[in-house]
Amino acid sequence: MIGYELDYEITRSGHVYSRRSKKFIKLRVTADKQATFIQVSVNGVKSPHLWPKKTADESWAAEEIRQEQKEEQIERQIRTQATLPETVRESLVKARIGQGVFRENVSKVEKACRLTGVRRLGFLIASHIKPWRDSDNQERLDGNNGLLLTPNIDFLFDRGYISFEDNGNLLVSQAISRDILRAMGVNTDEPSNVGTFNSAQQKYLLFHRTEIFRTDPSE
Repeated sequence: MIGYELDYEITRSGHVYSRRSKKFIKLRVTADKQATFIQVSVNGVKSPHLWPKKTADESWAAEEIRQEQKEEQIERQIRTQATLPETVRESLVKARIGQGVFRENVSKVEKACRLTGVRRLGFLIASHIKPWRDSDNQERLDGNNGLLLTPNIDFLFDRGYISFEDNGNLLVSQAISRDILRAMGVNTDEPSNVGTFNSAQQKYLLFHRTEIFRTDPSE
């Protein structure tokens, strides 16, 4: 939620960030089922009443900007890290967009898009399971931390509209309509299983399910 008060904003995960102290603060949020609007009180300061949909939209938009800024900052740090060989720095930077060594490593583990079955590498994106921005340098290049996905599926996975259980069961967020999913190539009429993931992939999928997958229908 952006702009409701000069000092505070709410992230997509529901945490409250204080711009003044530049840190996240603890907050207990309780729902009023009779309320039409959302209002938040932080340290006695109450926000204006806002529509839940407006709050969610603004929160997600702001979070995506923060994520991009975080990645750009990390990339600058990598490029200037003299302790890393130049070839390693280049590989880490390319991994941010699913290219280079990372893409090669993923293709050794995954051979096709798990949902669409497309095998032609030229039509597939090497997508991080645990996002590049949240990974350490080893994880950024780990082939087990990636999936080969068609662009539509990559979009849905990267933004948390879909995820996977360790056994391959498809998870679909309630935050996106089934009509949109079908138009993007995801069949929601019956349960879908894409095959079991290996133990190394399961570690990254746990992060995706808990930190990226959208579990709130209003998000």
